[in-house]
Amino acid sequence: PLFMAGLSLGGSAALVAAGAGVTAIAVAGGPMLSLAYFVVNAAAPILICRTANLSREFTGPDGKTRIEYYPAGLMFAWLSGLGTVIMLLLALYVHRFEGGMEVWIPRILEVERLSQAILQAQMQTGSTQVDMAGLQQRLVLFALPGLALFWTLICIGNGALAQRLLVRLGRNIRPSPELLNMSLPGFMLWPLAAGLILAFVPGDIGLSGLVVAVLAAIPYFFLGLATVHVISHRLPGRKFALAGIYILLMALGWPFLLIVGLGIIEQFANLRLSYAVAKP
Repeated sequence: PLFMAGLSLGGSAALVAAGAGVTAIAVAGGPMLSLAYFVVNAAAPILICRTANLSREFTGPDGKTRIEYYPAGLMFAWLSGLGTVIMLLLALYVHRFEGGMEVWIPRILEVERLSQAILQAQMQTGSTQVDMAGLQQRLVLFALPGLALFWTLICIGNGALAQRLLVRLGRNIRPSPELLNMSLPGFMLWPLAAGLILAFVPGDIGLSGLVVAVLAAIPYFFLGLATVHVISHRLPGRKFALAGIYILLMALGWPFLLIVGLGIIEQFANLRLSYAVAKP
C-alpha cells in the first residue's frame, strides 16, 4: 500500500501514509514497535517513491523533447544503501549488549531449537546427519545476511507489484523501468569489495561485512539476470531454459553467486550491447 500511494500520488503521499501507519502502531503498540515498523516497512517506500518519480526533459537527436525518469540502477543502489545503513545500525545497537551479535542472534532466532528441527528432519528423510555445533555456527553466520537479503527482495517485490497494479489501473506516474536495459553506477563495486574483505574478520565486524557484501551484490544479481534474459535469445527453447535457471536458483541457492559474477562482468564487458549488435 505504501508503494501504491507513492507511485500513484508522489513521494509525499508515501510519506503521509507511512506517518499514519507509524502513528497508529505507536498508539496501539508503543514507540519501539512503531520505530521497527518505520525501519522495516516504511523507510524503503518513502525513499524509492521519492526517487522513482524524479524526471527531467531532454531533447533527443531528432529534435523532439522527451521525459527521462530516474534510472532503475540508481534506485537499486539507493535501496542497497538503505539496507546497509539499517543493518549497520542494528549491529551497533546489538553491540551494546555483552557478547555482541554472536550472543544476541542465537537468542532471537532460537538457534538451538531451529538446529534440532533441522536435525530431526534429516533423520526422517534418511539424510546424513550434520555436526550440531557446526550447524548452529552456520545459522548464526548467515542469519543477518539472510535477513538483509529477505528484506531487500520483499521491498523489490512489493514495489514491482504495486507498479504493475497501477499500470493496469492507469494510475502510475512513471512508466515501468526496463530492467533489461538497466545499468549500475560504478561505485557499487566499492561496498561489495569492502564487505567481502571485512567478511574474513572474525566477530561482529565480519558479520557486518558479510551483510554489506550481500546487500551490495543484490543489484549485480538483477543486472546478471537481465544479461541472462538478453543472451537467452540465442538459445533454442528459450522459455524452458529460463525456467530451468530459475528452478536451479530456488532449489540450490549457490547459482546466485554465478549470476552476481555475470552482473559484475556485464558492468565492464557490456555483453547485452554486444549481443544486440550481433543479433540477426
